[in-house]
Amino acid sequence: MRSYLHQFTWKIIDLLFPPRCSGCGEWGTRWCENCQSQVIEITEPMCPSCGEPQHDDRPAEVCKRCQQFPPQYTAIRSWAVFKEPLQNAIHSLKYKNDLGIGEYMSQNLCQVFSDTNWNVDLVVPVPLGVERLGERGYNQAMLLARPFAWRVGLRHKPRSLKRIRETQSQVNLSLADRRENVAGAFQAEPEIVSGKSVVVVDDVTTSGSTLDACAAALTDAGARSVYGLTLARAVRSLKA
Repeated sequence: MRSYLHQFTWKIIDLLFPPRCSGCGEWGTRWCENCQSQVIEITEPMCPSCGEPQHDDRPAEVCKRCQQFPPQYTAIRSWAVFKEPLQNAIHSLKYKNDLGIGEYMSQNLCQVFSDTNWNVDLVVPVPLGVERLGERGYNQAMLLARPFAWRVGLRHKPRSLKRIRETQSQVNLSLADRRENVAGAFQAEPEIVSGKSVVVVDDVTTSGSTLDACAAALTDAGARSVYGLTLARAVRSLKA
């Protein structure tokens, strides 16, 4: 019922206040057909652990990065490659508090989730630190996690995981620096997550270091299993 009312409300909002596409700016839609046609969805084969696409005809196998650094999470899956115009939409979500595109894009998370066999109890957004949350005023991961949870009928528990120290932006950091930057940065609430299977939602994953640090905190608090779900993924083989 909550999901139906939420989506109905957005239909009314779009009718009264015609939106602009978050990818290209076209009037009348939050995400236009032209931008959708440019999306590169991530499909098999991929690393069964981190979800990194594998571009050959061999059966999917655990990638070298996951072999070198076995992750705390069970698996990460992402909807599409982090490139324009999806990159524009995510920047609108992240820096302009675009609730509309968060609600719209949550259906793509549902699509990815439906293709897994994950048995999940709770949905948790990657938390921001107090300082960054104060500057921005909102958590972009929650703009995806909340409508996603409502759509799939799972409990949204943002307070079950918090960032206990500020971290610098992961942009332009090496893999080793990314891992060090977020190591020990999160803490989970055992009374909420103990014995539960949790899916952690974020906008983009690059190395998976942030989701891995979240999974470590959740596992330490007694979570049974932890999965990561993101709208986009920075794919190494497609970087310039």
